[in-house]
Amino acid sequence: MDTHRSHRTHEILWSEVADDFVTEYSRRMLMSLPRRDQRQNGELYISGLLSLTSRKSMRSIASMAGGGAAEQRLHHFISKSSWGWVPVRKALAADLDRALDPQVWVVKPMVVLKTGEHTVGVTESFVPQLGRIVNSQRSYGVWLAGESKSAPVNWRLRLSGEWLADAKRRRRAEIPERVGADDGCVPPAVAAALELTRGWELRPRPVVVDARDEDAGLLVRHLAAAKLPFVLRIGGATRLIPLSAVREGRALRLMTAQHLAEGADRAGRPIRWVDRTGQSARSSQVTGTDVVLPPGSGAPPLRLVGAQRPGERRARELWLSNMTEVPSPRLVRLGRLSERVDRDFAEISTKVGAADFEGRTFGGWHRHTTLSAVAQAIVTLSAARDQAVELPSGDHLQLA
Repeated sequence: MDTHRSHRTHEILWSEVADDFVTEYSRRMLMSLPRRDQRQNGELYISGLLSLTSRKSMRSIASMAGGGAAEQRLHHFISKSSWGWVPVRKALAADLDRALDPQVWVVKPMVVLKTGEHTVGVTESFVPQLGRIVNSQRSYGVWLAGESKSAPVNWRLRLSGEWLADAKRRRRAEIPERVGADDGCVPPAVAAALELTRGWELRPRPVVVDARDEDAGLLVRHLAAAKLPFVLRIGGATRLIPLSAVREGRALRLMTAQHLAEGADRAGRPIRWVDRTGQSARSSQVTGTDVVLPPGSGAPPLRLVGAQRPGERRARELWLSNMTEVPSPRLVRLGRLSERVDRDFAEISTKVGAADFEGRTFGGWHRHTTLSAVAQAIVTLSAARDQAVELPSGDHLQLA
């Protein structure tokens, strides 16, 4: 393999994406927009997201069309227009489901630091990913992911109780009345994935979530109630009960996931894999044991899987799944597809403006992220279609 090309996994220069493909794909994804001028503005916006190397603001995108009136037109198209983003996302998801043949749906959080307080959803709070209290906008994206490619198809903005209860803020940000009705009980990470099951006509896939900074028990209950298979990465302090104790009628004692995983039987052969850089081959030993959540949760039996380096006792990764019939090494392989998403977010999403929205309205944020997702799909599919990028073998996990 050409080493130079292997390092360019998704480093596509936007000029390498054929203009005719950008136009054709944009038009196909925007067919649901009712007016011709809206579709034209959508094509311009997507083209700007792909072409500009600076921050993707409405002003910079409008400069491609002469600025001035174009900026006002784009501002209205994104922030004030009536076109719906859900039909566009459904069309995008259906197309990518066929093209990528994903193995899982990965739910990935996105945190965008903000200095003001008027941008929709911005709240001062502790962000685990950063380890400190910051003023930020937080959301969750749902990605269709396989071992070599991934792309986002849906986004859910996290709105705090402070936002949902403030009528003045809601009016200013144009947050619809229906938004927030279920936010008090359904975690946004779950809600984003559940939307894909409601008339989107997608093949159900296991849902992968990094739940180390979430309420894992709450995620389990909602995903199980929706009958969705899942693989959650959890923290070692998560409290669980061995299923054997339930079946044998022994006293039910809560134990940490870390302790349970380290005392479990080895689950088959070790997994060999290559890290994100494609340079370092590694091997992980896998353990697996069946567990349940604390009494009263109503959750089904679960499989707890630990992965550690050969010769080590302490599990470096812990995964929890309701797919108890699936071999534990396979569950680890599915969970680690989240690394594919992390890589594509860093190498593509940030370059097509996923985090660059500067407006203040709820609808504007959703329209911007939707068009950014279309732009990302164009990059991803262009690479696959034209063989412009050679994917490194390191992204494929295999059993030793």
